[in-house]
Amino acid sequence: MDEVEEIKRRIDIVDLISSYLTLKKAGANYRALCPFHNEKTPSLMVSPEKQIFKCFGCNEGGDVFSFVMKMENLEFRETLEMLAQRAGVKLKPRRNIPPDEKPDKKSRLFKINLLSAQVFHKILISHSSGKSALSYLQKRKISSSTIKDFMIGYAPQNKVLAPFLKKRGFTDQEIQSAGGPDRFFRRLIFPIRDVMGNVLGFTGRVLDPKQEPKYLNTPETIIFHKGRILFNLEKARGEIKVQKATVVVEGQMDVIASYQAGVKNVVATSGTALTKEHLQTLYRYTPNIIFSFDSDNAGLQTAKKAYESAIAEGLNVKMVDLENYKDPGEMIADNPKKWQKAVENAKSVIDWYFNLAFEDRKSKVEDGEMTSQEKKEIAKEILPIIKKIPDTIEQAHFIGLLAKKLGVAEQVVFDALGRLQKGEEAIKTEKTSRPQLLAEEIFVGILAKNPGKIKNFINKILPEDFKLKFSQKVYSLIFSWYNQRVSEEIRKYLSKKLSADDFKRLELIGLEIEQKYPLESNQVLIDLYRRIKSDKSEEMKEKYAQEISQAEKEGNMVKLKQLIKEFQDVISK
Repeated sequence: MDEVEEIKRRIDIVDLISSYLTLKKAGANYRALCPFHNEKTPSLMVSPEKQIFKCFGCNEGGDVFSFVMKMENLEFRETLEMLAQRAGVKLKPRRNIPPDEKPDKKSRLFKINLLSAQVFHKILISHSSGKSALSYLQKRKISSSTIKDFMIGYAPQNKVLAPFLKKRGFTDQEIQSAGGPDRFFRRLIFPIRDVMGNVLGFTGRVLDPKQEPKYLNTPETIIFHKGRILFNLEKARGEIKVQKATVVVEGQMDVIASYQAGVKNVVATSGTALTKEHLQTLYRYTPNIIFSFDSDNAGLQTAKKAYESAIAEGLNVKMVDLENYKDPGEMIADNPKKWQKAVENAKSVIDWYFNLAFEDRKSKVEDGEMTSQEKKEIAKEILPIIKKIPDTIEQAHFIGLLAKKLGVAEQVVFDALGRLQKGEEAIKTEKTSRPQLLAEEIFVGILAKNPGKIKNFINKILPEDFKLKFSQKVYSLIFSWYNQRVSEEIRKYLSKKLSADDFKRLELIGLEIEQKYPLESNQVLIDLYRRIKSDKSEEMKEKYAQEISQAEKEGNMVKLKQLIKEFQDVISK
């Protein structure tokens, strides 16, 4: 039995789909609202007997793989890995996987964090040292079932985790590689999971206002990348599909309170500003995003950056009006239904920018008494936001609205936007007049500073994987230096072997990367390695696409079959 069939045998489609949607029994089958199109009457049917789903409204259908690929917007290989992990099926190893990405190593780290989360949770709900933390949650009106659902825990003053984990066979190095969960003390603990439910890390929140910092997060590890992870996405993703929108709040407590209050399509970042990767992840589920940040000045600045980033990524952006409440948690504690209504009535962010710009001049706008200077000031406030909208039709709509409110011709506003865009392009050109370093240049530049690190990439990356002859030469020389155990210091060795121009180029690269990259970090090299291999793969795909197209035109079927086989071998690596 192959891997795909084994996964399908082990995963029940009803269990899988019920982790995303609310299924209701309908005879021998189950029924749900289809997440792939708008509907009010359930038309998606799930057959436990045939292990398939079918929507009679939009005609989507298939097996567990089809559902996850559509729901998560994933490629087949990503879906295979995701479902294999869920089913406990070991996939055949692929070539060229970095050591830190080996499934066995990662599963050990997941286990460390899961055991840690269970210990923290047990301390909170049943140990005397967790009483004050439990009392705090009860005052915040967080129920026992919610505490259990989110596996909220407490890290006491005494560090108990390390001995506990060592007794279960984990080493100090593994514990640290998992993020050092024993670093937390006297904090509420919120486990952070991926979409498969694996515990990747934690956020710890203080109860004592004198303790600093207020929030402490797991550091970056091979499984925890806070710039990509969204708290509660594993629970929220099904509801996001159903509601056709994602609600984004600032912190874990706001997420938990919102979820308990019935607004379950809610997520938060984990100790970092909203990144492009976060937004791209959310776009997989829906292009509609609703922000609700704290109403203080810091929250407003955070919100503006998030709004503009989301607009630039092409999302439809709305915001919740918190009225006089400082954050979602305060509104929910006062009246959960008020929060539900506020989310339902979320306003367009661009409309908010318009209101902000015009509200101080409202009477003048109504009386048509704005001066030309005031019109210029308003345009300066709003045009940079309109410029970020990637869709030209939507841009034109807001340009028309701005022109109408300012009482000027649309072409005047279009011209002003054009000048703004040209001005930014000029600045951008000036800033980037010096060529940007390629990933391969940074890679060999770091190796020239830390040549011993080449041992992690021997047989994984070859000189011919680089585009530049310069990178090929430098990499080959570092490899020779390492392989032959040359006693001479690497810089002197390279200065003798490289041409004067190439050595000068390497020195300049070294100066630049010293200021931008942590040279001791293995993760930086691993990320660069992946980019280099990805670029090489794309180059090979393009090469084969051209050759296959030529063979088709010539009608050379023998060559065509050979090229297709070679191409399949390349993309399977």
